Amino acid sequence: MKKDSVEFFDIVNEKDEIIGKIREDEQNNVKPSQLRFINIIIINNDNKIVVPKRSSNRKLFPNCYDFSVGGHVNSGENYEEAAYRELKEELGIENVKLKEVAYFSPFNSDSNTFQKVYLLRYTNKICEYDRDGIDEIYYKSKKEIQELMKKEPNLFKTDYSVVMKYLFDKDYYIKQVL
Repeated sequence: MKKDSVEFFDIVNEKDEIIGKIREDEQNNVKPSQLRFINIIIINNDNKIVVPKRSSNRKLFPNCYDFSVGGHVNSGENYEEAAYRELKEELGIENVKLKEVAYFSPFNSDSNTFQKVYLLRYTNKICEYDRDGIDEIYYKSKKEIQELMKKEPNLFKTDYSVVMKYLFDKDYYIKQVL
């Protein structure tokens, strides 16, 4: 699950069109609005959301709650390919069908990056996950997440509240995956 090779990310313009490419270790040389990301929200049979807590060794947002799965779109990938790759790398999940439910642009939303969001109803217990990047996996209800985001917003990775508020407001939380 851990990546051993150098990754490249596409650089995009304000229309989400590819205009270049950078190495992963150069991502701080561009604005977040020039990169693409995916996020996946996984809901279990108890209608609870899978909420991993990032490891303390993570460069960005250590010890923060995160999307069920999230990551960069690598150079040469589209959003959907990145989503399935990240799902396998982070949680070891394969052979499922993701449902795209949102697209955010930093130029017409409160998001600071381009990103697509996917939902997944997953009935199996998550046993295998990237223990280097994830400290622990929690299962939280919509209400628990809303209360925690309100009480301690700094416990979440950037854009988490933007995406989750959108999904909760649109009621995608359950309806879109049932």
